[in-house]
Amino acid sequence: MPKNQIADLPFNHDNEIEKGKFIDELMNQHSRKVYLLAFSYVKDKGLAEDIAQEVFIKCYKSLHHFRGDSQITSWLYRITVNTAKDFLRLKSFNILKYPKGFFESLTKSESPEEVILKQDQREAVLQTVLSLSTKYREVIILYYFQDEKMEDIGEILHLNLNTVKTRLSRARSILKGKITSYPGDDLLEKRS
Repeated sequence: MPKNQIADLPFNHDNEIEKGKFIDELMNQHSRKVYLLAFSYVKDKGLAEDIAQEVFIKCYKSLHHFRGDSQITSWLYRITVNTAKDFLRLKSFNILKYPKGFFESLTKSESPEEVILKQDQREAVLQTVLSLSTKYREVIILYYFQDEKMEDIGEILHLNLNTVKTRLSRARSILKGKITSYPGDDLLEKRS
């Protein structure tokens, strides 16, 4: 089965068992990214988990609405963004908590001092990213943390490509102005 497309799925969308299996697979493949995207809005682990769960419930209920003219991940992230925004709008939450140990990609060959230094640097970068206004934070999260293409970001956020490029450029500029340069830290460099 293709990873991102539902159009070629060999099941009837009205078959609850097959639909449930597909949602399980979708959760296995994308639950972490959905959680991180939700977290980028609410900045609270528990609330992000609740939103992620709600996203997959909505996906299950709305799977028959997916037309297959875009990637399933774009549709999934669009639901995540809308659910997080709805949550913030309805609940008026403005939580300013930041996670500890958010980045888990440190190698074992580094010294303990290097590990701590990198962890502190990445935590500072993360906190700075999370302090951005929503319109800049969401493009940074989708582009750098979710590895989405600019075209897909535009589709997810319902923005044209030039708006995505402008927001990404402005977000980089804001971040570069706020972040003290760390040796070897290339998080804000353009991807090729």
